[in-house]
Amino acid sequence: MTTFGERLRQLMADRQISQRNLAGLVPCNAGYLSRVANDLKLPSEELAARLDEVLDAGGTLAALRPERRTPAVEEALRLAAWLEETNVGDGAVGYLETATRRLVYDYPRRPPLAVLREAQALQARIVDTLRGGRQRIAQTQALLGISAELFAPINLLAGDVGRYALADAYGYAAWTCAQEADSDTARALVLCAQSKTARWEARHAEAADLARRGFEVAPAGGRGRILLAVCEATALQSRGDIPGAREAMRRAEQARDEHSAADEGADAWGCTRARQCAYALQVDLGAHDPRAMLRSAAEADDAWADGDQWVYGTWAQIRIGAALAHVMTGDPEGAAAELDEVFDLGSEYRVVTIIGRMSEIGRRLGHRRYKGDSRATELREKIRAFQSGSLEHKALTAPEVP
Repeated sequence: MTTFGERLRQLMADRQISQRNLAGLVPCNAGYLSRVANDLKLPSEELAARLDEVLDAGGTLAALRPERRTPAVEEALRLAAWLEETNVGDGAVGYLETATRRLVYDYPRRPPLAVLREAQALQARIVDTLRGGRQRIAQTQALLGISAELFAPINLLAGDVGRYALADAYGYAAWTCAQEADSDTARALVLCAQSKTARWEARHAEAADLARRGFEVAPAGGRGRILLAVCEATALQSRGDIPGAREAMRRAEQARDEHSAADEGADAWGCTRARQCAYALQVDLGAHDPRAMLRSAAEADDAWADGDQWVYGTWAQIRIGAALAHVMTGDPEGAAAELDEVFDLGSEYRVVTIIGRMSEIGRRLGHRRYKGDSRATELREKIRAFQSGSLEHKALTAPEVP
């Protein structure tokens, strides 16, 4: 049997009149008319008669006006109406998801503090939406998933500028959101971010464990699997477990062979060939193998020549790794040649990871084998000047603090 609401919607379609315009002609509240049109509200006799008149329905609407509903029916309909109320449209949720992906793309390309400011502003908007109104259940779950995938790169950014307590806080918030969203993809990315923070705080065993957990929970073909494997490898080499690190690098290669498409992009979670080479170079360093380090650097250069996406962080790590290899073989001039362009990197890009690798070169140049070597002394001075521009020493401005 046709309901009042169904007949009303049919008449509006036949007359080509919108609900808003019809409400103005009756007149009545547009929200109230919407609930009547969806059979969520019982129309009054006066409203039914007026709609019949405006729509020239010949009394058909009044004839379909149902009898007054029982309290139980009214309660059920009120619940349905309440569940349909929302303070965010699906289009807004889509925009927030797209904006998050853009920031993930921007992460390795733009100055970290600028990306951090934008990411925190976007997160504040999501939090206000979640806490300031109500959404449908599916919308809430989507917003929590977006929050997790946004908190995770903020975790990375905080670590890049040496704010590890802040990074840990974001990591905790990201994990909570990922759990509430029940998203394995989000869980994997959060574990990746937490692993990197743990490694830079010298919690190497924890870093390896977090990366392995992320690799295992990441859906097949999902984002971050190659990056998680190489993160585990570098954490293991930092512990002195070179065989374990080599095995993790083999898992990374297997992940690339099986599901490479999702990880080829140069963004926060992608692991291009060149980026994988940068991690392989760190494992080679742990194995005290400068020749292998130079081979990894050459492979990265070949990958860029073949069209791999170039980003400043991976490029700087490769150049610094190659310089380390030259220093290890007693060639400070070769090291200086590798670092020449790195020294031109603007201070707004001097993240802790780059500064930390430079420190390793400076430490090795201080070895007694270089005592009295003017080339080594000059290079150490350039490194010190470069490190003075570290983002770790730049004060966070108010908008950057959550």
